[in-house]
Amino acid sequence: MLNKTPQPMLNICLFTDSFLPKVGGMELAVHYLANALCTRGCRVTVIAKYNKGALPERRYALTRYGNRLPLSGRSGMDALAGIAALLRSHYQRPFDLINCHGASYAGSRVYLTKKSGLLNRPVVITPHGEDIQIVPEVGYGLRLTPKLDRTIRRNLKAADGVTAISASIVKQLSFLAPDKISTIPNGIHLGEFNSRQSDFLHRYLNLPPACSIVLSVGRNHRVKGYEYGVRAFAAVARERPEHPLKYVIIGKNTHLLLPLIKNLNLQGMVFAIPQMRREDIVRAYASAWCFLSPSLSEGLSLVSIEAMACGLPLIVTDVPGNADIVKENNCGLIVQAKAPREIARGLLHLWEHPREHRLYQQKALGRAPAYDWSAIADRYIGVYRQIIARTWSAAQAPAALGQK
Repeated sequence: MLNKTPQPMLNICLFTDSFLPKVGGMELAVHYLANALCTRGCRVTVIAKYNKGALPERRYALTRYGNRLPLSGRSGMDALAGIAALLRSHYQRPFDLINCHGASYAGSRVYLTKKSGLLNRPVVITPHGEDIQIVPEVGYGLRLTPKLDRTIRRNLKAADGVTAISASIVKQLSFLAPDKISTIPNGIHLGEFNSRQSDFLHRYLNLPPACSIVLSVGRNHRVKGYEYGVRAFAAVARERPEHPLKYVIIGKNTHLLLPLIKNLNLQGMVFAIPQMRREDIVRAYASAWCFLSPSLSEGLSLVSIEAMACGLPLIVTDVPGNADIVKENNCGLIVQAKAPREIARGLLHLWEHPREHRLYQQKALGRAPAYDWSAIADRYIGVYRQIIARTWSAAQAPAALGQK
C-alpha cells in the first residue's frame, strides 16, 4: 500500500479591514477561521486595521495597520498602511495565498497591491454582510451606492476565487462565473456549547422557571427586524393571554427598542439586554426554549448556528440566508418576514406542538457538527489548494508554449 505524500504546509494571509476587539460576524469568523487553520497545520497571519482593546487567545500571527490618527481613513492613509503591511509581511515570509475578508475596502487594498505587480499570489475574497447584500427598503448595503457597487464588482472579478457563506450570497454574485464561487458557511466551536438546560436568563431577569424564553442575539439594526419580533409578541398576548413565552433580545443598541416595548405594554414579557460577555451569551442560549431570527436579510446567521449547537429549534423569516439554514437542516419553522402576526402564529404553533419542538431540537443537535470550525477549515484548505494549483498551472502554460 502506497503512503500518501504529505502536502506542504500552506502560508495563508487573512486580510481584513475590521477586526477584534470590535465584535461582529466577520470579525469573529476571521478569528475563528485563523485559529482553525492553524490547528490544521497552516501558518496564518491576520492583517487587520488597528482597534484598541484586548484580544482572545489566538494561535495565528497578527499584524495591525492604520486607524491611529484622526481622518486616517478618509485621507487614504489607512489604505496605504494596509498595502504596506501586506507587502512587508509577504516579503518577510512569502504567502501562498491571500484570503481577503470583505469585498469593499479590504478588497480594494488587496486589488491595488496585486495590480501594482508587487504581489504575485492568488487572491480569494470572502464577502460579508453589507459588502454584498442589498436591502433597499431599509437602506442596507454598500452596493446601493453606484460607485461602491462598481468597486466591489471590480474587486470580486479580479480575484482568483470567491467564497460565499450561503446560497443567498451566491445569488448576489450572479455577475461572476459560477465555477469561480465556492460555498463555505461560517462555523462555530462546537465544544463551546452544550444542550444542558440552564436557568441563567431566568435568574438574570427574575423570571419563574415555568417561563419559556424565545431568544434573539445580535446588534440592533433595522435589517435585523427586531421591531417585528416585538410586535409579534403583542399579537401573541392578544391571541393567547395565558401563554408562558417571554422574548429576550441581547445585543448592542437593543435599548433603542425600549420605547416600542413600553408603547405596546410588553414590559415583563419582552426584554432588551445590552451586549453580554461571550460566556454569558453561551449561557443564555442554554436557558432558551427556541431561537427567533426576524431578519429582513441574512448572509448566513452565525447566531442561528450557535443556537442549533445548543439544541434550540429555529423560527426564522423567509428571507435568503435565514431560510437556507432551516431548509438545509429541517430544524425549525420559516415564517413571513415583516409580518408580526405570522411570526406569532409560528411561536404559538411550536408551543402547542411539543413533539414537533423536540424533533427540531434533535435535528438541530444532529446537524450542528457540520458547522464546526475544524470541518469548515478543511473546506477552506481544499479551496486554497485548488486555486493555488490552478493559478500555478495558468502561470506555467505560457512558459511551456514558449519552449515548443
